[in-house]
Amino acid sequence: MKLSALTFLLLVVGGVAAIPVEDATEGIEAVETESGLDEVTTFDADAGDVFELSADDIYTVDATDGTLVIPYQNDSLACGNTLTESEIATIESQFSSALSTFNAQSADVLAAAGAKRSAIPVVWHAIYTSKSVGGGYISNSAIKKSISAMNAHYKGSGFGFKLKQIKRKKNTNWFKKMKGKPSDSYMVAMKNALHTGGAGTLNVYTVDFADNTLGLAAFPWDYYGHPKRDGVVIQFNSYPGGSLKNYNQGKTLTHEVGHWLGVYHPFEGGNCNGMGDYVVDTPQQKTPTYGCPKSKNTCPQSGGDNIHNFMDYSYDKCMTKFTKGQMTRATQMSNAYRF
Repeated sequence: MKLSALTFLLLVVGGVAAIPVEDATEGIEAVETESGLDEVTTFDADAGDVFELSADDIYTVDATDGTLVIPYQNDSLACGNTLTESEIATIESQFSSALSTFNAQSADVLAAAGAKRSAIPVVWHAIYTSKSVGGGYISNSAIKKSISAMNAHYKGSGFGFKLKQIKRKKNTNWFKKMKGKPSDSYMVAMKNALHTGGAGTLNVYTVDFADNTLGLAAFPWDYYGHPKRDGVVIQFNSYPGGSLKNYNQGKTLTHEVGHWLGVYHPFEGGNCNGMGDYVVDTPQQKTPTYGCPKSKNTCPQSGGDNIHNFMDYSYDKCMTKFTKGQMTRATQMSNAYRF
């Protein structure tokens, strides 16, 4: 991933005209625009983003170590976000400066950033090839359930997400031929055509990746150089109750949004001696976790890998928490670059 120039940004997302939520969930507004959108559904500011969750999706905060914990009942796919150690070193140096700039702002600015973090607007772009679930035409209720699950996963962190719009676009090339690389021509074309809002608006795109990618996210520090390329792209059938085996509890979205907020993989750097993910309360980890092992310890001096962490590669049923340190980093990153 190429690094872009960094700057401190305070951006406010413009309002959109609302239609009653009952109309949005039962009927779809047909819209023709310059980008050729097939359908747009708009939700008002205080409705349309809540879906009933099962007991498996209810979070509690572990009082012993402060991590966010979710109980669960209950072929390797991967995230497309990779960085070199040199890139990370540059990012961290520039991040320190950007955060200092933010922290020097007035109390009102700091408070406004907190309010924005708690109600991040989400624009969901459902790319499809046919009007069937297998063709990418996922339902409004599946999308709403994804947002509710993500809110449960981030509960207690200060981050909250509100579904603002669902946009559907028929494009077989974007849906079927895209690979999990930021420079992929189909991905670039899709984002350039469809991206909505500013640095504080979460754009989610759902496609059927042509490789083994589960998802890919733009990091916050890349927004200034490539604002249209912001957002996350995820495998379309990874939503809660979707058809993607082992990855159908909505946690791919949660993982990729973690990157969108500036959090690395816990195995970043691939060694036991470096800075890893730059978070103090995630143990050092040398390799990604696949499946759902009972235990794994690639850096014996650190006390066990992060196999239950949302930012590892485990099956959804195995992912159960963020740490306080990860959410502190997400807050600082989003303050510096998004809000």
